[in-house]
Amino acid sequence: MRQLENTKELDLIWENDSLQDYFSFPIRPYTAVVEFEPEELILGKNEKPERLFYLFEGRAKVFLADEHGRISPIDFVESPSFLGELEWIGARERAQCVCALTRCRCFSISLSECQEAMLQDVRFLQKLCLFLGNKTRRMSENYVRNQSYPLMNRLATFILLTMHHGTYTEKHTEAAEYLGVTYRHLLYVLADFRKRGILEKTPQGYRVRDMEALEELRIIG
Repeated sequence: MRQLENTKELDLIWENDSLQDYFSFPIRPYTAVVEFEPEELILGKNEKPERLFYLFEGRAKVFLADEHGRISPIDFVESPSFLGELEWIGARERAQCVCALTRCRCFSISLSECQEAMLQDVRFLQKLCLFLGNKTRRMSENYVRNQSYPLMNRLATFILLTMHHGTYTEKHTEAAEYLGVTYRHLLYVLADFRKRGILEKTPQGYRVRDMEALEELRIIG
């Protein structure tokens, strides 16, 4: 994690982002702007967050990690999005893991400095409720889509969501679990994408060769 210090850059970020719209009191004095590189943890396993993150640039993966190191993806989030909000309101005692998929930039709000003000801020609580409602609706719709579409459509959508610089690198076991299919079925569809020239296997992962074809398979909605 790197904290941004350049005053001009920070002023530009605050000018162009809408975080202040969530609050009826000035939030900037309690907030830092931080940056995470791809695959860097934003929130670690069972960590009790001391800061509330607001992702304003990038994409991240939310997952569970058990004591044996098994990873179970739960959700994939895109900016803008809060991270750690369920732990802040007490819906979860400890954080789920959140890992950056791309370079991520976040507002990092110090809870120790302004938690009481946040708890009494009607505007913030209303907007947080709306955010949580939309998040629940999105996850429900994603679940329904995962049950309603063939795997080739779901996998195309998944690849477009998780790829970085045109390369897909998610582990097969994790992808199969998230998509609710067998490992063998996933490999079969990946092989079909390669045969059709949509993907190319490289040492780094799967490079997207035909973005247009992948977009055509993507689930819209």
